Amino acid sequence: MQYHGTHGPATLLWTAAAYWLIIWLSACREVPVNSATAFRILILIIPVAWVIMRLLPAEHPRYGHLQIAAQQTQNQPSHHEADTFVRHESLFKTHYQSHYARSEYDFNHYRLAYKYGFDLTLDPDHQRMDWKSIEPRARQNWNEGIMGLWSQYRSAVLYGWEQGLKINGG
Repeated sequence: MQYHGTHGPATLLWTAAAYWLIIWLSACREVPVNSATAFRILILIIPVAWVIMRLLPAEHPRYGHLQIAAQQTQNQPSHHEADTFVRHESLFKTHYQSHYARSEYDFNHYRLAYKYGFDLTLDPDHQRMDWKSIEPRARQNWNEGIMGLWSQYRSAVLYGWEQGLKINGG
């Protein structure tokens, strides 16, 4: 979450409001405001305004989640693309059973690799390429920090890509 800085328009607004308060109080004949009183008001109001502005979120909390949801929706495949993978998930489970069942990881760890390879075939440019051409780009976009070592999941990605080509007509 981003927070307001110390020199934003809101801080200037608070400072202007403090000066306006001093001028208003000095205009009232009932409350005499000399320079010492004005200084004390500024000393009290400006730090309070600064603390409040530092703690307020930069985005309105009611609407900040909508921006995040919109970004996530743009990055997700359509329901048809996701449904196609799910409909053929049994192929990937069978492959997992024959190749990785004895590993320390369950199917869900490898599912991401299968889906990644499958999703590569959704790009029409990738459908016309062979694996040797597409592998460097696939590896470059593979985030080892999140998804695991490429060397461990490479063949699952390849199998997902091969099945995606068959299913998506590549």
